Amino acid sequence: MNFDIGFIFQVVSQIVRYVPVTIYMAFVSLIIGGALGLAVALVRYYKVPILSQLFSTLITMLKGVPLILVFLVVFLIASQNFNHLAKGMGWQIRYGDLPMSALAIIGLSLMAMVGLSEAFRGAFESVKQVQFDAARSLGMTKMQTIRRVLIPQTLPVALPMIINMLINLIKGTAIASLVSVVEIFSAATQAASSNYKYFEAYIAAAMIYWLMTIVIERGAVLLESRMGKSLRRS
Repeated sequence: MNFDIGFIFQVVSQIVRYVPVTIYMAFVSLIIGGALGLAVALVRYYKVPILSQLFSTLITMLKGVPLILVFLVVFLIASQNFNHLAKGMGWQIRYGDLPMSALAIIGLSLMAMVGLSEAFRGAFESVKQVQFDAARSLGMTKMQTIRRVLIPQTLPVALPMIINMLINLIKGTAIASLVSVVEIFSAATQAASSNYKYFEAYIAAAMIYWLMTIVIERGAVLLESRMGKSLRRS
């Protein structure tokens, strides 16, 4: 096998244009999954009747399902039922009009929800009971305590896990090629389809993923430092 280094850099120049697609899907999924995960974690932390048991069962089930299976299930459900739902709701949009990246984001958001709900729930335990007692003594409601005490002290603890989830989401976007979304991995595969130099193409894709991961980790270090200083001042 002849190893073509020049083709690696050729592929890099071709697939770098799809980096924004990958970043977009990962960040949107992180935001949606983070919001859902925080809500699930709060419900389970405060042991809300019925919902707490329901979410606990849901998280346990999703933990045991591979991401690729989640993608396929979302794709099949949408393809078979979206037109009926849209017609019943009076929408003009149809399944064929949907951007496939939206389906990928749904699958990735479910993955983020599972991981971040556990991350937030674990971080909640780091907040000492004296903080809640102080909030009650000041007359704060439960929602005010969550907003002003629990979440601000939880975020610095959960930040490393949030960053790790973002990196996992970026790598997880490669599975979006299953629903015809062209991102880094899919673009690398397409670039090698004419000459079958898949090994070089995949190295090129790996180089892009490595660079993105390094940038995110460096940014996370700076963010952790700033959040730590802000928390110490407060």
